[in-house]
Amino acid sequence: MAAQTRTIEVDERFNLDKTLRLNTQDFRWDCWRDPQDVDWHSGVLKGHLVHVRQDGRVLKYRASEDANLDKMLHSYFRFDEDVEAVHQALASVDGTMARLVKDYPHMRVLHQPDPWETTVAFICSVTNRIERMRESVENIAKDLGEDRELEGEVRRTFPRPGAMRESGVERLAGLTVGIPALPKRILLAAQRCQAGSLDLARLANPGVCYAEARLQLMASAGIAAKVAACIALFALAKPDAFPVDTYVRRGLKRSYPDAPLGPTEGEALAIWAREHFGQHAGYASQLLFLSEYLRSKKP
Repeated sequence: MAAQTRTIEVDERFNLDKTLRLNTQDFRWDCWRDPQDVDWHSGVLKGHLVHVRQDGRVLKYRASEDANLDKMLHSYFRFDEDVEAVHQALASVDGTMARLVKDYPHMRVLHQPDPWETTVAFICSVTNRIERMRESVENIAKDLGEDRELEGEVRRTFPRPGAMRESGVERLAGLTVGIPALPKRILLAAQRCQAGSLDLARLANPGVCYAEARLQLMASAGIAAKVAACIALFALAKPDAFPVDTYVRRGLKRSYPDAPLGPTEGEALAIWAREHFGQHAGYASQLLFLSEYLRSKKP
C-alpha cells in the first residue's frame, strides 16, 4: 500500500528548503526525487523514513509504514512555538542580532526527536568538518541500523546504544571519520546510557535545567562543553544552551569584544551569553554560526 500524503499548515515565514539545505544541526537529510519527478527532502527521524516538501503554506509529507508523524514534525520544526517572537526578542538585544535575524529569517533550532543520535553525531563533531560528521553518522546507520522503505527508497535507522556497544571499537573505527578516539568515546556514552547513568530521556524533561543536563552529559568521557551544549540545545530542549565552536567564536570576536573568550569555552562564557541574550541564547549562537559559516564559504 502506498504511503498517504499528509499535510500540515505552516506559517508564511517558514521555508523548508532553506531550513534543510543550510541545515548544520541534523545530518541525515538528502534530496530525493519521486517517480513523478517531484523533488522531496528525505530524512530518517526516530526510526521513520520521511519524505517532506513545502507547497506554499502547506508542508506535505509521507512516512514509512504510513506513519502519522504530525506530532513529531510539529515538534521537530517547532511549529508549536512562536519562532517569530524569538527572533523579535533577539532583534531587540543589539544591532548584530537585529541584522542577523533580518538576514536569516528562516533560521530555527530544530528539536531533534532522538537524543541518542544527536549525542553520537556531536561526539563525532570534535575536530571534524560538517561533511565528515554526516559521513560518520550515515556510515553507522548503514552498517548497524534497520531498513526502512518508502516509495522505492531504502534507508536505515540509527542504531540504539545496545547495538552500538555490541559492535565494538574495531567495527566503529571503520565507520567513523576523524580522530582515532571517536569509537571509544561513542562506546563509553553507549555504556552509560545502557547502565542508566546517562538518562537522556530524563534530561529532556522541562524540569531539568540546562546546567544539570550539561553536567550529566560532561560526566561521559568525550563529551566536552561544546558537545554537551549542542546536545542540550538540539535534542534536550534547553534554549539557553550556547554552543561555541570555531564559527561562533569568530562571530563573537567580530561583534562582541566583551565576551569572555579564552582558549576553550567555559562557564564564564555560558553565563555571559545567558545574561546578554537571555533565554534565547541558543538561537543567538546559531545565528552567529550561520553567518560565519556562510561567510567562510564565499570565494
